[in-house]
Amino acid sequence: LKLPSGRGSAASPAPRVPRAPGRGRLLLGLEGVAMAAAQAAQVQPRPGFEGWSFPVCSVRGVPVRVHAFLPLSMVLSAASAAAVGVGMMGVLCAVLVSGPLLLLTVLVHEFGHVLAARQCGFAPDHILLWPLGGLAYISKDGITPRQQIYVSSMGPATHLPMMALWAVAMLAFNGGRVQLAPSLGWRYTTHFVPIVCLMMLVNNMAMLLFNLLVPCIPLDCSQIFVSLLLMCGCQVDFAAKIMVFVSIPVVCVLIGLSIWGMLGTVASLSSSMNLVLAFWLGVQTWQLHQARMQGLLSAMPLFATAMAQQNAAAAQEGAAGSSQARTFGGSNKFKPFEGTGNVLGRTTNSEVCLGSVVAVALSLAIAAQVAAAQ
Repeated sequence: LKLPSGRGSAASPAPRVPRAPGRGRLLLGLEGVAMAAAQAAQVQPRPGFEGWSFPVCSVRGVPVRVHAFLPLSMVLSAASAAAVGVGMMGVLCAVLVSGPLLLLTVLVHEFGHVLAARQCGFAPDHILLWPLGGLAYISKDGITPRQQIYVSSMGPATHLPMMALWAVAMLAFNGGRVQLAPSLGWRYTTHFVPIVCLMMLVNNMAMLLFNLLVPCIPLDCSQIFVSLLLMCGCQVDFAAKIMVFVSIPVVCVLIGLSIWGMLGTVASLSSSMNLVLAFWLGVQTWQLHQARMQGLLSAMPLFATAMAQQNAAAAQEGAAGSSQARTFGGSNKFKPFEGTGNVLGRTTNSEVCLGSVVAVALSLAIAAQVAAAQ
């Protein structure tokens, strides 16, 4: 049954509705913002501390969530700076460095992990910004140790261009000089920008070294260290055991430094965040130890691929031994486990940036030096 070719037919175009110039672009822009907010809201927070987070935006298709306790680091930095006696401009500098500038630095760090994971064919889930730094949740089912090293190292690598950027800024605002310590006579009222550049340069250096040289689970250094052990042919259980024994003294040292800082007069309030950081790292180390003792390392994405390959190799050896026993007429009483286990739920791993706490402590130490120089 054909419709007439007059009004209302399928062939006739719908009449255009006149609209104001630029209205379509405005609606498209608002629609893009709404879609990004909806995409960020679709990520369901995990139970535990992440349940206190809320979505804020979506950057390049990756939802970003912010923890409700995130302003705590800025409050502690401001209180510590006020206790040192740096004045109003010093407190403003501490809030600026430990607030938006540090969060932007952590976000760039986490996006280094995200972009590297995408290059390897893995999908990022979301990024969480919390008082101790940032967490990039990436679905890495089937990741190899070589790919893990690349993904883990690209986060700290982002601090190199940021250090160069702050060094150039210091050159421009400090009379063509780059320094890692405040000069005698620096004041917040007259050298505010050079002090900010100095703090951010030192912060990026501290975050680079902390994430690459501190072998404690689940820092980037620990994931690189475990991947190197697996690439060298180390058994999964033994690699996890080494990681636990290496992480324990690191946690103890962090606890000792935190307590020593809390007993001092400089940056004593921010040292409480270092103690929280050490406690969180201790919990992660205990969870790795429990997973190893209970035989659940295959549920951890860092060990899942190597564990599957190890089980497959054992199954092949068992099958070869079984066929050889049947060939010689032997009885095959022992039947090894064949196949690999299945991990229930979404397999995700977190790339962690926890150097921000150390960066805040260093910033407050620099603020104390500036106050002493005044």
